[in-house]
Amino acid sequence: MATVIAVHGTFAHSTAVDGASVSLAPEQLQWWQPGSTFDRELRDMVAAVPGMGSGTLSVVPFEWSGENSEIARRDAGKKLYGELAALDAKGEPYCVIGHSHGGSVINWALLEAAARKQRLDGLQRWITVGTPFVSMKREPLLFQRLDLSRKVVFVASMMLILMFLVYIGAELLSGRRMLFGAMFPAVLVVTGVMMSLPVIVFYALLKYLDGRSLLHYRKHVRERAESAFAKRWLSLTHTDDEAVQGLAFLPGAKLSFFDKHFAVSAITTISVFAVPLLYLAILTSPTLMLGIGDWLKSGVYDSQPHIEAEEALRSAREQLRAARRDRSGIGGAVIDRRALWREFREMRERLAERYPDLRAAERSLRFKQRFFEQDGVPCEGGRLCGAGRDLRINSGLLLHLVTDELSSAIGGEESENRSRQKIMELLISAVVVPLIFGALALALMLLIRTLAHGISTATSHALNSITNAEVKRAAFGNDTEGEIAMGAVDRPTWISESPPRLPSGLSALVTDYSNGIATKSLAKFRSAIGQLASAEPKHTADSAITTYFTWKELVHASYFDVPVFRKLVAISLSRCTGFGATPGFERDADYRRAAQWLSEIEGAPGTPAPPAAAPPSDEDKAAVAAVIASTVKQEP
Repeated sequence: MATVIAVHGTFAHSTAVDGASVSLAPEQLQWWQPGSTFDRELRDMVAAVPGMGSGTLSVVPFEWSGENSEIARRDAGKKLYGELAALDAKGEPYCVIGHSHGGSVINWALLEAAARKQRLDGLQRWITVGTPFVSMKREPLLFQRLDLSRKVVFVASMMLILMFLVYIGAELLSGRRMLFGAMFPAVLVVTGVMMSLPVIVFYALLKYLDGRSLLHYRKHVRERAESAFAKRWLSLTHTDDEAVQGLAFLPGAKLSFFDKHFAVSAITTISVFAVPLLYLAILTSPTLMLGIGDWLKSGVYDSQPHIEAEEALRSAREQLRAARRDRSGIGGAVIDRRALWREFREMRERLAERYPDLRAAERSLRFKQRFFEQDGVPCEGGRLCGAGRDLRINSGLLLHLVTDELSSAIGGEESENRSRQKIMELLISAVVVPLIFGALALALMLLIRTLAHGISTATSHALNSITNAEVKRAAFGNDTEGEIAMGAVDRPTWISESPPRLPSGLSALVTDYSNGIATKSLAKFRSAIGQLASAEPKHTADSAITTYFTWKELVHASYFDVPVFRKLVAISLSRCTGFGATPGFERDADYRRAAQWLSEIEGAPGTPAPPAAAPPSDEDKAAVAAVIASTVKQEP
């Protein structure tokens, strides 16, 4: 028996239809599925050579998750290696075909074989179709290559040595007699060695496990793989394959998702609320409120003491309160407030004659009584009442600061006319204070905007860097720990030379096919755009694409839909030991042309190359048109 194993690529498994349970035409099945056009034609064109087993050709699909995941590809490679080893043990010839990252799965299976020193002598040829081989690089430090659980264990193992080193550092800084090993220094040495053993043992163990999990980085494994499998490899890749070209280009791409000014508007909006927020921050900060109170008391009101004037004012006010109490207690009589006020004003005028600094003393006394005294008794420590935590006292102090102090600063207190003084105070509250707050708000806005530009620029660089790395990581499917995807190349990293691409004549047919599908799909999508919003059920982003597009619009997904490409694969298999071309295939009109293409790809010496850029024949174009007509989905 001769066996061909077909390995599908990324996402192919998730969209596949089980041909055994659903009756579908061959062209509706994917190339690797039993009963597909490729499967049937391959059996018609290639046969097992009699004498190499039973003489039966077996075409076996190898199914894996199809996730765009490096771990999934490696796991699938180990599983595929098991199947190859089983075939090898039977002594039967076999070939493997992988499309897209199906070729990467084969690559990992062969590296697994090389690591196990298995040459897989039964493997006659492994064919990769449009495979972008992801190039990986190990993180330089062992700690970076560990998964989360191993990192936790490694850090835990370092605790004893960390405790020992902290103790040594503390002892050296103290300069005192050591607690351990003061009399016998060997005790300290033994303690250090014992404290170091856990981290040394765990490091050695993790280093061993790390090496076992990354065998493909070992030079002898890669050399063994190249020696055993490089000559049996055939690459069939279109020059314009989107996956191969795109992933090769991706590492050098600098994608800019965030403009350097993207956050300026959002951050600057904070300036609208900057003044109220600043007010609330000061109001609720005991430290700031105590500081403001102390500064006003010592730096403003007590900078020039007015002790005698203040005592005289206190006495005058106390007399006024006593008179008020006396008059209100006589038969419940209504107090003549005007008379009281005249008495106080006369008393104040007499005091003003005695104390020239009476006005300043009056402001100082009023300030202390409001914020530093409670019922005539100084608050704790002679500081602001409430210790900066009383919202009533705090808000009153800030209000005093912007009214009383501001009024004094611009000359409101200099007016001898009481009515004029009141007008000045109202003007200050209604006009001057808002103007000052407005100027403060503008200054804060300019400051915040300047900071916003700096923050936005720095953040955009950081976010673009992170997003670029994440986009590239997702595109390469790199979900490994401790490895970085460096790019994608058209060959396994353990093979030194890149292979030739498909001959121009065959490439033109594959391109014509994908272009034809794209033209019809785009026309169908354009005609249905107006119906997308009213479609039932409603389209999602994914369903809208899959309803109107087939992925055959890409060269990468079109190889096996082109008849002459399938013949090229068939003739490459028929040249392997244990395989042969059927008589019907040898009589096929494309047999010699496919053989010529294969010789050009393999670079066989002495083989004449086909004419450069030979245009497809009319028969080729007709065959491609027929396939296009049968592939494009009908209108929904």
